[in-house]
Amino acid sequence: MISQTTDQRSISWYRSRFGRITGSEVYKLMSIPRKKGEIFTETALSYLYQIAAERTFNPDFLADDDIFQDYLDQTSFVTRAMQWGIDQEAAARRLYADLQGGVEVLEVSSCPHDAIQGFAASPDGIVRLPEQRCLEIKCPTLATHMRYVAEIHDAASLKRVKPEYYWQVQAEMSCTGLSSADFVSYCAWLSRPIHIVNIPRSPDDIALLEERVRLADGFINNIINQ
Repeated sequence: MISQTTDQRSISWYRSRFGRITGSEVYKLMSIPRKKGEIFTETALSYLYQIAAERTFNPDFLADDDIFQDYLDQTSFVTRAMQWGIDQEAAARRLYADLQGGVEVLEVSSCPHDAIQGFAASPDGIVRLPEQRCLEIKCPTLATHMRYVAEIHDAASLKRVKPEYYWQVQAEMSCTGLSSADFVSYCAWLSRPIHIVNIPRSPDDIALLEERVRLADGFINNIINQ
């Protein structure tokens, strides 16, 4: 479901994602544990316990902007590099739109999955072409950007080089119902600052992703109901 109700990184946006498995973190569920019989890795379990805690957060505190902002300030960690990336997204979006012939890029909020209540993703935009697509923007360092330019050319190479980003864009397509996504790396310092790779929807991988999310959602509910 495509949602335009709130601005990304606003307090309303954080509130709408609170207690949900999100596209940016879903990769944690996709690794297979080393021990036979286990469903989730330790990294995944730590994430699921966090989501379980969020779902039992005091609703009065969640509804109070000042208190909830205090919580976000205490638990969120943004490095200078991360903030730089956030600040560059608008310029990357504008350049991308210009290079695509002046297409409209719709900024969206957290987009909940139509069938899995505890699952949502937040693309950096929805591209208004004859066939709409998701847009996911990364603004890495010089060296990392050049690695992406050299090594990421299609879905298979994105999955190999940055599997967390591959699962993120598949999650965005799962939640929005769209059939492709443009993965964009942007580095403002360069004469050719943008690298664009189209990633098609993978029905098999999305089916696997949704199966893992449903398993995780059931695990979280079992924790809460104990």
